[in-house]
Order: sequence, then structure tokens, then C-alpha cells
Amino acid sequence: MTKVKAFLKKWIVNNIGYKILAIVFAFVLWLVILNTTDQDMTRTISNIPVTIENESVILDGTHVYTVEMGETATVVVSGKRSVINTLTPSDFSATVNFAELSLTNAVPIHIELTGEKARYANSVTINQKTMSMVINLEDVVEQTFDVQVSLRGEPKEGLIIEDADTSPAMVTLTAPESVIARVSHISVEVDATQVQGDMQLECEPVIYGFDGRVIAQNDDVYLDYPVVTVNIMTKATKLVPLAITPVGTPEAKYTLSGISYSKSGVTLKGDAEVLEGIDALQIPGELLNIEGAKEDVKITIDLSAYLPEGVTLYKDTGSVTITASITKEKENGVTNGEEETDPTI
Repeated sequence: MTKVKAFLKKWIVNNIGYKILAIVFAFVLWLVILNTTDQDMTRTISNIPVTIENESVILDGTHVYTVEMGETATVVVSGKRSVINTLTPSDFSATVNFAELSLTNAVPIHIELTGEKARYANSVTINQKTMSMVINLEDVVEQTFDVQVSLRGEPKEGLIIEDADTSPAMVTLTAPESVIARVSHISVEVDATQVQGDMQLECEPVIYGFDGRVIAQNDDVYLDYPVVTVNIMTKATKLVPLAITPVGTPEAKYTLSGISYSKSGVTLKGDAEVLEGIDALQIPGELLNIEGAKEDVKITIDLSAYLPEGVTLYKDTGSVTITASITKEKENGVTNGEEETDPTI
């Protein structure tokens, strides 16, 4: 035991002042090294997402908003290098409370460290560069539009689309004022090549802007009828020749050599069942009276007055000129060197 005390006295008590000084010097040196390797620094961190709270204060069904500035925030942070270099945008919580919306439509942004980095809140200085979010507040309005029907392609031969309308005929668009101002028209598109006759189709109305582009529908832009019924009304068409049997007979020694028309035929429009029984458009013979004629007899009539019931002309003026050719007979019974033409053509 004596030897132990002697040893301690020799190594601890002897020159105690120098030894205490050495300990103090070592501690100071440690502090210097620590401060040298972990100096204070300043760094800018951007693109911190801003979270909106109490959005319902604005979104009450009468307004919508768009963020003009402040969707993300920027801060300048200062502190120890060992801490500052580890910080990322996700380590910050940036929030705005729409209950704090000012008359200029600005909302203050509150930023703080969050998550596991929140423990550095007292050792990190946060200097905000983005102080507020600025929004554009718009009224939501309603406007009624006619629904137009746009036909794409042509129906099969012998069929035409007589009319196409929608039920309902008008729809109400609910949208921000700026969107309503851009709307040119609302229409539904029908593929005419698929039309087989009278039919009803369910179609989605499409909103078009004045630039010809589609305006997308969403929670803020919507129609009261997302689907409308398109009523397609069709008619059949048929090209038929003209026919007339004149009345009377030419003057003696004169004959009817033929009948000609200014148009070879006309296209009729009507129900398919009605047109099926029409092979030619018969014109009353009394309109072409050749009794005692010595020269050609010519008449011009409006065909629309002589159409069967339920039938109309399709893409035609209806005016036609009919000529009965009258020639003098020769002694050999041949007219003008040609065989006589059937006068009932």
C-alpha cells in the first residue's frame, strides 16, 4: 500500500501545476479544433413546398383561386456546418392559413424545421426570403349554351341526315369567369358513317374555346348535363328519270320524233318505303300538248308541284325544260333520214 501511495504522489502530486496547465491547454486545443472543423455557415434552400390550410374558407362554391406566387418558399439558414449541410427542403414545414387572407389576397407563410431536424430549431437561424403566398380569387358563374351537333363523315349512299338535335337542347356551364369568357361553343360529335337510319345516341358535350382548343372539364369547370341524347333524323334519297306522255297529235304529215329534257333525272328525298315504289317521276301529259303542232313544242315547269306526297327534291332547283321534237314526214315514211323515236319517252 505504501508503494502505491508513493507512486501516486510521484506521478500526480509532483508538479501538479504543470499538469493542470497541460489539461487546460488540451481542452482549449480541442475547442479550437472543433470550431475550426465545424464552423458557422450560411446556406440558401429553395423549393420548399407550401401547404395550404383552411382552404374551405375560400372554396365555398362561389369562388375559385389560382396561386400567382408562393407555391414554394426559399429560406436562408445559418448555423453549424455539420447541421446546415444536412438540411433539405423536406426538412422544413411551410404552411399558409387561408383564414389569414388579406384584402390584397396575400397569405403569410410560416416556416419551421420539422421531423427529426426539429431538434436543431434552437441552433439554426431561419431567414425567410418568401414571406407570403399571393392568390388570384375569381367568382364562379353560370352560363347557358346551345348544344351544337357536329357531323363527321358522310352517311352511306342513299341516306342523308335530315336533322340532328339534342335533348336537352341547352346546357349550363359552371366555371370561373375567366374560363366562361374563353368559351366559343359546346358541341357533340357524331360519326355519320355509322348512322343507319333514325336513331338516338348518348354523347358527351365538349367545350371549345375561341382558339379551337378543348377546354377540359374538372371540379371547377363542369356542365349540368355531362351526357346528352342526340336525336338523328334521316331520309332516303333516290335518283330517278323524268317521264311524260304528251297529249294530242301533230298536224297531218308531221310526227313526234322524240322528247328531251334539260336534265336527265332528279334526286328525290323521302321515306325509304315511299321511294322504293318510284321508278320515274311522272309528269302530267296535259302539260305537253302537241295537238296540231308543226314545230317543236317546249315547256318549262317546276317539278316540285308534281311530286308524290311525302317526297321532296334533294339538292335540286326543280326547274326543267321539256322539248317535244316535231318533224315533217317524208314520202317514204322516214323523218329527217332517221327512224321515228318513240313519242312516249
